[in-house]
Amino acid sequence: MKEVRKIKHICFISAGLAGGGMEKSLTNIANYAALQGHRVTIFNLFTTEVFFDLHPSIKVIWPSIDRQKYHRLVYALKLLPYIRRGLRELNPDTVLSFGEWFNGYVLLATRFSGTPVFITDRMGPLLDIGPLLETARKILYKYADGIIAQTKVSAEILYNKTGATKIKIIPNALSPVDTETSLKKNQIVTVGRLSREKGHVTLLEAFAKIKNKDWTLHIVGDGKEKQNLMKQCKDLCIESRVVFYGHLKDFGKILGESDIFVLPSFYEGFPNALIEAMSVPLASVSSNCVAGPADIIRHEHNGMLYEPGNIEELTIILNNLIGNTDLRQSLSNEAIKIRETLEFKKIAQQYLDFILCK
Repeated sequence: MKEVRKIKHICFISAGLAGGGMEKSLTNIANYAALQGHRVTIFNLFTTEVFFDLHPSIKVIWPSIDRQKYHRLVYALKLLPYIRRGLRELNPDTVLSFGEWFNGYVLLATRFSGTPVFITDRMGPLLDIGPLLETARKILYKYADGIIAQTKVSAEILYNKTGATKIKIIPNALSPVDTETSLKKNQIVTVGRLSREKGHVTLLEAFAKIKNKDWTLHIVGDGKEKQNLMKQCKDLCIESRVVFYGHLKDFGKILGESDIFVLPSFYEGFPNALIEAMSVPLASVSSNCVAGPADIIRHEHNGMLYEPGNIEELTIILNNLIGNTDLRQSLSNEAIKIRETLEFKKIAQQYLDFILCK
């Protein structure tokens, strides 16, 4: 007898749906769940734009609370009844909360509700989210029905911080980038939010020191550090060789035209930008930050790792790659195998199996 698929109502809780690695991961998994026939709701804690495309069957809920009227702490307190009341009305079969900034609120708001609540931390596991949220995490995470960590290191740190034992390691799923057919150019690319923890300052300093001045640097992303970074380019006399694109939904052509990708972050969770670049494939360089890159890159095999913030080490790596076409090709040939190890459907199904307790 053919097995009948059980349709479930899955509720994803998100800060919002603006562009970003966390939002992209949530959107992709929600879309996959909808394609599997499940009823999907995305319950947002802030009103934002919807940056990524959503399956037409997905219901999106926005808060009626006006964020501009309240201090952030007052707004946070108002989120508790908003979450509890909203989930009671939705009555989902399971809940998956995305992001450590609000997982504590979700767990507190849903205590004794009877609804299975799963959470996933997405930022670097050593990120200090402040004494209040750290205390909430320490107290409340053990009450989650399950926790998704992206790496073994993240899982160990979460266990040590919270004592929670229901931790499942599931890496980010890869969504291959459509690069079309692009003519390779002498260009380095990086993709990520323009904020201090992403380490663009290190990359700009290293780029200014490379020997071959025919190469250009292309920066995809936006954020509060943009003006500071543009000033840094001017101070380093490299502004004519650095291109800032801002936040783009489709940057496949830029990746396809590039020859080297760099992720210069000081900390990560599990970097989507890195695995997407490797899938192109590109010769990829990453800081060996906690956590993520060392789970993805085998140094000098399918990519290169360097100590976070080490300008000289990054400069040496870039000079070696720029001057050695064979090395770039060798790294690219191994990097593309990530398409198999992090194949999207396989990873997305692991998420569903876990939160649906299969």
